[in-house]
Amino acid sequence: MRGLIYKDVCLFFKGLDKRVFILAGAVMVLLVANCGSIAGLTASIMLAMTVGIQHTLAFSLEEKVEWEKYQRILPVPGHWVVAGKYAAVVATLGVSVLGSLVFNLAVFAVYRTFSLTLFGFSALCAAAIPLVWTAITLPVCYWFDFQLAQYVGIVLIFPVFYTVKYFEEGPEAFPLNVLTDSGLQYIPFAVLCIAGLFLVSYGISLAGYLQRTKHIVHVKKQKRLQAI
Repeated sequence: MRGLIYKDVCLFFKGLDKRVFILAGAVMVLLVANCGSIAGLTASIMLAMTVGIQHTLAFSLEEKVEWEKYQRILPVPGHWVVAGKYAAVVATLGVSVLGSLVFNLAVFAVYRTFSLTLFGFSALCAAAIPLVWTAITLPVCYWFDFQLAQYVGIVLIFPVFYTVKYFEEGPEAFPLNVLTDSGLQYIPFAVLCIAGLFLVSYGISLAGYLQRTKHIVHVKKQKRLQAI
């Protein structure tokens, strides 16, 4: 199990090459210029989305090396294989949360303003978005393939894009009093919903993995019978 998690985490970081960091730096500069003190939040949202996308792209790397064929001969039950993917998502949440801290500190260095409430909300988004993103795309990967999951990801980009676009209007577009007053009481409920969605997603992915495995075994048996 630990080996599977390590493999998935390594694949995640392998996909984060220097071009991603260069692009992130350029985007951060644009956000600071357009969003002002809210730039840390908007940058955190975009980084969190990137983390979710990277876990989907890991399936393409596995396909290139034909990992699925090797995986079937491992003495590892299916629920461990799928659980390794989901555990890797949780293990890499630190990347987006740490990135959120760096982005908010960068905004502080420019504007000399730091809101602990805003940073808390940024960190919450940094952790929630990858969980929700993978909760939707991973079942698609296991039931169908990663290419279809990429199309699903394109659909998910639109609400994230319009959210960032909304925050580009500046601090006045983001009512901090909502977070400090009535909004905070919904955070535990949101956490429970995201955790529940993640667990349900794991069950769906496991069912898809087992179904595809049975189908592959059935096809192999049919080919052997035809050969005889």
